[in-house]
Amino acid sequence: MAISKIRKGRNEGKYRVRIQPVDPVTGKVISIPSQIASNKEEAKKVERLMWGKYEREDVNPDCNNNFATSLQDFCDGEEKSGRWSYPTYKDWSYTCKLVSSFFGNTKIKDVKENLIRDFARNYIKVHKATVARNSTVDRRLQHLRQYFEYLKEQGQVKVNPVPKNALHKFFRFDEFTVHEQKYIFTDEEVNNIKSRIFKEMLTLPTSFWASRIGLLIIFDTGMRPQEVQVVKWSQLKQDGDFKVFEINDSWSEKKHCLNHHLKGRARGFKRKTLPLSNEVYEMLKTFHKRQITFLNANSEINKNDYLLLNLRDSRLTSLGMPIGQAAMNIIIKRVVKEVNVNCGDKQISCYNCRHTVASKWANTPGIALSFLASRLGHSVQQLLKTYVHEDSDRSQSMMAIMQQNEKENKTLKRA
Repeated sequence: MAISKIRKGRNEGKYRVRIQPVDPVTGKVISIPSQIASNKEEAKKVERLMWGKYEREDVNPDCNNNFATSLQDFCDGEEKSGRWSYPTYKDWSYTCKLVSSFFGNTKIKDVKENLIRDFARNYIKVHKATVARNSTVDRRLQHLRQYFEYLKEQGQVKVNPVPKNALHKFFRFDEFTVHEQKYIFTDEEVNNIKSRIFKEMLTLPTSFWASRIGLLIIFDTGMRPQEVQVVKWSQLKQDGDFKVFEINDSWSEKKHCLNHHLKGRARGFKRKTLPLSNEVYEMLKTFHKRQITFLNANSEINKNDYLLLNLRDSRLTSLGMPIGQAAMNIIIKRVVKEVNVNCGDKQISCYNCRHTVASKWANTPGIALSFLASRLGHSVQQLLKTYVHEDSDRSQSMMAIMQQNEKENKTLKRA
């Protein structure tokens, strides 16, 4: 019975109120603590209140769990099941650390929108972080919104306390920072950088070539650094009249092993890259011969067929390991300074080469964006959103056209 009179004990003569809702998913009775009422009329009121509270999902057993602990358990479960990659797990783990520090022993049911707002604003204050799309605070809020959507599916919460476009709801417009775009090299700067690299290679031993070859490949193909690290000689293909790579894997810098897939693609998926220039292809042929000679002289073999095999460290060479991204980043930063590229205070890495390629070709008349996106490993939407920036060379030509039109208009008026 839902209401029963207590016959003995310290509450003798009072009424015990119990409700036993059934979980619609498992079919099991949900355990909810009973309550005591002094008389039958009061017991009926208590029963109605208990059912009302349950229907609002405030007493779902799991909603009383510790928020920070539940989030950590969720992340661990996703990682152990293999659904998440290692970088994804590490990113979420940072969110877990922040949640544990800020929310402490707060229960899931007590996490409301105002608390999420305080969490976001506190993060900006403590870490002196910026408010912008894809910033660190934005990713934390995205994680929490995704987690609470999962809790909604599980019936643990009724309303997601993290609103859509949370940044715009939690912060004033004047608190936002303009998202810093990657520096895009002009055609002249690209030529100067490549010429400098070519010149360096002619005076350096073979063991120093790989990182420079990697940069030249990225400047031609726009490949991601982690893709070019493990590109193989056997993946250099003839595509009509052009030389391209056909790739299917990438490298994890954090785990020092293959990802066994391309970014955002299923295992086994292959894609062709943008074509290599003739000058880079000729340099590749020279490098291939020199690499074989170097390996033979040191009684080593390229067991993984990596084009960018690490030749600087004999231990890594014997293990068949590729070069690291750090080496390419160090070189591009140095060369950019040496050829007097004025990039201001913007950070430079080998990703600037990829952004430059995407921006250059996306702003070129006659180039199909679907073709470019496919060769760069993106959707058209993502290409335009992330990798396409204003092209400096194109900007100058556009302004020259505007100036010419203005001169022609003035001439017509005088006539």
